[in-house]
Amino acid sequence: MRTNVTLDESLVRELLDLSGEKTKTAAVTAAVREQIRRAKRKRLAGLLGRVDVDEASLQAQQEADRRRTRSVEGTAEENGR
Repeated sequence: MRTNVTLDESLVRELLDLSGEKTKTAAVTAAVREQIRRAKRKRLAGLLGRVDVDEASLQAQQEADRRRTRSVEGTAEENGR
């Protein structure tokens, strides 16, 4: 999506320097993604202590994830990767 915004040039230069991105677009995109990630983490942190967790289901899901990972890794090895 093309969007026109007016940004402080010194902030954009600092963002480019700190982010390591090569273009203004990439730097601003990375900054927006980071801001979204932080906002989501803050929202999740607000749920601490409010959500009941079924430990048995959580452990079963983690074990299923481990089995799936081992299966995928085994398939990759069989294919010579």
